[in-house]
Amino acid sequence: MKLAKLMVLFASCLCFSLFANERSDAVMLTKKAATIKVPTATNSVDNGIAIENGEVWIWGYRDHAQQGNGKMNIPSNAPPDRATVLIEKGAYITKVAAGIYHMIALDDQGNVWGWGQNGAYEAGGYATTPWYLPTPSLVLEGKDVVMIDCGEYTSFALTRSGEVYAWGTAYFGQQANGIMVPDKIAPTEVHRVPQSYFNNSPVVSIGAGYESGYAINDRGEVFAWGDDESDQFGYENAPLGGWVHVYRTRPVQITNLPPGISGEDIVTITGGNRYTAFLTSEGEVWAMGAINHLGLGFGYLGPKLYIPEMYHTDKNGERYKVWFETSMADPQFVMDDVNTLYCRFGGCVAVTNDNELFTWGVTLAAGVENGSLWQIMYGYKPLKREVIGNLTKFDGGKESIIYWNDEGKAFGVGWNNHFKYDPKGKAPLVVNWPGVELKFVTDEMKKVYGEDFVPGQ
Repeated sequence: MKLAKLMVLFASCLCFSLFANERSDAVMLTKKAATIKVPTATNSVDNGIAIENGEVWIWGYRDHAQQGNGKMNIPSNAPPDRATVLIEKGAYITKVAAGIYHMIALDDQGNVWGWGQNGAYEAGGYATTPWYLPTPSLVLEGKDVVMIDCGEYTSFALTRSGEVYAWGTAYFGQQANGIMVPDKIAPTEVHRVPQSYFNNSPVVSIGAGYESGYAINDRGEVFAWGDDESDQFGYENAPLGGWVHVYRTRPVQITNLPPGISGEDIVTITGGNRYTAFLTSEGEVWAMGAINHLGLGFGYLGPKLYIPEMYHTDKNGERYKVWFETSMADPQFVMDDVNTLYCRFGGCVAVTNDNELFTWGVTLAAGVENGSLWQIMYGYKPLKREVIGNLTKFDGGKESIIYWNDEGKAFGVGWNNHFKYDPKGKAPLVVNWPGVELKFVTDEMKKVYGEDFVPGQ
């Protein structure tokens, strides 16, 4: 079943961390948009993050000022809590994005807040903010922001008028300011990416990879910047493919989209480390970059066998030989019938129109053949995962997933350090599917909202 080709408003067509709030009905993203679910998608490693009733909930590791309550450190096994400073300031939050240890939030007035680790000003945006920012601070106020996203140590925002802002590290060109900044020296203020870099057209959608950014303008032209590793921006940077870095300090246009697809057809563009992925309004997922990240059947099977298939057959039935470290500059078809796409460092999660959850990506785990984090989180090809109950939403971390069902229960899968999935420390470090229930999270939410409250809806 394909997604309907409907003319719909911006607020109904955005995916995961690229989120339009309820005021964004004047902005058109695509001519063929679809209504899709919106998870909280982050690069966060050690904590869980969710939004309920316009409030940000955080649990697990909360050093580096990540709780958002004005305090620097909170014990990892302390009960889940809200970012109380935002509540005190009257901010109703519609979206949270996060890097490794920093967070940014978009409120319903189009303002962007930041807190957490701030060594590259990735949270606060300006040199006047401290190295750690325990009290959420306004980064962009009065700019009418409609979308936000984060890379590892970089933050991005898009305004209703089509302007793109970036702040944080620019070590790999992530700020699209024309320069690379040394690792220990960060730009000292929020940077507006020149409109000329997008062919002088307003931008209508943005996205982020691990060390990269993406934008689509109102003419359907698609751009990328940052670390163009393993040909992930569609350029053959190395004749034989492989692990090659090219740092794009200004946006370059992705011109090799599949036939019949333009930026007007893309409802999500995202990526991770060494790859780019996008979802079309027809429900098709395409990806390019490092072959073992793309879900095409190439990965790690053991210490001596790295390639489960020596050949790849594309959507048109053409078959060709591929090696483990090959980079695919041309977008490759991954799967269809998808309404939600979420990608981060090692791989992707997709939800289909039938509400089934699939994952794929890196499966290599050096020295570990079975039960590794990578093999639990992902698959050589899109792999349907067992979930408990009827899926209502999921929230993502760097290599973890928290999903919710219609009974208001939450379950964690993947990386489980710092008591993220169990404050008593009894859950394993790597949790396999269908996950471990996070009753300690939902119990705290019910203490605040009432016993009849059903979280995760």
